[in-house]
Amino acid sequence: MILLGLGANGHTASLFPHTRVLHETERWVAAEYVDEVKMDRITLTAPVINAAAHILFLVAGADKAATVREVLRGAYRPDDLPAQLIQPTDGRVVWLLDKSAAAAL
Repeated sequence: MILLGLGANGHTASLFPHTRVLHETERWVAAEYVDEVKMDRITLTAPVINAAAHILFLVAGADKAATVREVLRGAYRPDDLPAQLIQPTDGRVVWLLDKSAAAAL
């Protein structure tokens, strides 16, 4: 099981928009400098997250409502919304949202 959050910018884990790690297909873990937060980040990559049997997103806050809507119902744009990369090959994703985060659905 992997527990994830969601940033208002559509990032999850340390998979940030428009970073090289979004296109990683072989490594399980990668490090990258993320200009948005001005620091190096280490993250699990999408392939290893997608290998999990259970993935749980836990999201709270009104500032995430529009992003939740775009990730779940918008066009597939994983470079803009990295959380859209999370599509397990043989597992299940569950989204737990508070009322504010779910407001735009």
